[in-house]
Amino acid sequence: MKDLVPGWVAVTTGMLLLTTALVLGLPPVAAAQNEETPAARASSLELFFDVYGITRSSYVDTVQSRELVEEALQGMLQSLDPNSVLLTPEELENLQIQLEGSFEGVGITLGQRDNWLTVISPLEGTPAYRAGMKAGDRIIEIDGVSTEGITTTEAVSFIRGPGGTVVDLTVKRPGMDDPIIFPIERDVIDFPSVSASFMVEPGIGYVRLSRFSEESATEVYNAVNELRDLGAEKMILDLRGNSGGLMLPSIDVADIFLPAGSVVVTTRGQAVGEYTYRTRRGVLYKGELVLLVDGGSASSSEILAGALQDQNAATLIGTRTFGKGSVQSLSDLGEYPGLGHYGVKLTTARYYTPDGNCIDRTLRDDFMESDAEETWGINPDITVEPDSFGVALVAELEIDGHFFHFAVDYTLENEISLDFWPDEALFLLFREYLDAEEIEYTEEEFAESYFYMERALLREIALREWPMSRYYQVTAPHDDTIVRAVEYLTETDSDGN
Repeated sequence: MKDLVPGWVAVTTGMLLLTTALVLGLPPVAAAQNEETPAARASSLELFFDVYGITRSSYVDTVQSRELVEEALQGMLQSLDPNSVLLTPEELENLQIQLEGSFEGVGITLGQRDNWLTVISPLEGTPAYRAGMKAGDRIIEIDGVSTEGITTTEAVSFIRGPGGTVVDLTVKRPGMDDPIIFPIERDVIDFPSVSASFMVEPGIGYVRLSRFSEESATEVYNAVNELRDLGAEKMILDLRGNSGGLMLPSIDVADIFLPAGSVVVTTRGQAVGEYTYRTRRGVLYKGELVLLVDGGSASSSEILAGALQDQNAATLIGTRTFGKGSVQSLSDLGEYPGLGHYGVKLTTARYYTPDGNCIDRTLRDDFMESDAEETWGINPDITVEPDSFGVALVAELEIDGHFFHFAVDYTLENEISLDFWPDEALFLLFREYLDAEEIEYTEEEFAESYFYMERALLREIALREWPMSRYYQVTAPHDDTIVRAVEYLTETDSDGN
């Protein structure tokens, strides 16, 4: 009789389930809804090993067992969802370095959309952010190599590298016909969770939360307290472009604004069961709160936004969030002689808001009622759409890096004051630069793209000279979403609420 289940399969399977439970801190394994029979499981494994054996012995070219097994396992995981992957020794090492909180790369959070590598958001203050990469950019090449079919983990390993070296990222941007090539110099990626906090108006504080790390709740609480000491009775918490990070800190941040015992999020998965996370402390901030969100707000940002919205603790302003609401658990599979040290990053649960809404954009959901409406992400209470611009001219300027090159020359020749803003004099210089570069455009195109170019020039020039907090303080009065938030908070004052 054939040995249908080798020892390493049984051990790996058992360790995977055990590690998943330990990592998430969740209840014991739940019974599967459609449990298959032991005979069916054994036959499935027999089928796999039969096909593997025939391929290994009879394929037209010589094939290596490692490659066959890795590709088979990767295909199995990718058939489930884009975030579940086998981690090869190199990939596992890269991920472990990233989890340490400091690594060398370009500073972008990646996901999968329509089977293509997509930027969820560039991390603030990083090389990718300064280069002008945006949420929704589809990375089609890395150093000239196509990314079609590549996993997120593989892409991260290709993009990261020693500081000072350059990686070329070719992206397809929605609304632009031609791809854009970003040559980005890698650097150490290490920054605080709260990138800015200041008084945006008398009585109204502003806090920019860029990511969720172990210190996020402490940083947010300290920023809120400092602003409260300056007279802030109302607060704006900006989650735009915040792609997430660690899950538990989002619950700790919610704990600042919600009463003890409030539901923050529920996770559900067929193997790990259901677990509800609640706040533990009393309300630490009792003033009125507005959250700013957009398509770059994902994962932990959506947990926080969904909790505060459902619990009526905050008003959400902006655009619909990304819809990345799933838990990935990392399982260390250990060392395999002759192969190396492997791991598995597996989606084990989805997030649900206190009202029971599914955050994740994955279509299949075993826990939904048959007649339930399919939803994903978090919809704001007040929508503020981003400004439009002339695609053709902006595309040409971004494709060839003209904002970047002009800013480099400008900052070499000019002092950048703390109240700098692109004015008419600077635009005259920019026009001269465009003429020298033989960039053709009409006055209508230039006027239509003025707002975009103004922000692009400020981004490229100011972020080379200013701390991040100053950048946000200067741009706030020109930011339509922040302006709308201030109007909303002022309106509630005049209404007596």
